[in-house]
Amino acid sequence: MALERLLQKIESLLPEIDKENLKVSKASIGWHLEHSLLILNASLKGLTMTNPDNYKPKFSIKKFIFLNFGLIPRGKIKSPKQFIPLETSTKESIEKLFNLAKQRLETVKNLPSKSYITHPFLGDLDKKTALKFLGLHTNHHLKIIDDILKS
Repeated sequence: MALERLLQKIESLLPEIDKENLKVSKASIGWHLEHSLLILNASLKGLTMTNPDNYKPKFSIKKFIFLNFGLIPRGKIKSPKQFIPLETSTKESIEKLFNLAKQRLETVKNLPSKSYITHPFLGDLDKKTALKFLGLHTNHHLKIIDDILKS
């Protein structure tokens, strides 16, 4: 599963959490890791809390473009407050979120395919689509981290 590979990448970046490059991002590597893990954990938990019978897919041009091209413009979309790390990220806070994400990812594997989350811009995403979204979102932040490390 792609998310498992992305989680391994996140774990490998733990020693780099204090690095930043303001030319690339206003946030540190730790912030990007923690933000990604907050989204992962909330979405994976959300998949376990919805009733698959209530899943209502709708076509959205935003969803189509994002899921097929993976386009997330940098610095243009504001994250909801609950997914913004409150304090300076620490290795311990990120490790805690990382371990929770690994557990939740295992739990999600056994859920029905019509388990879903409702994304504020993309609408209802079934399990397969939600996992694809999470992979694209996490990869977006890992690309930013790669650019921070290159500079």
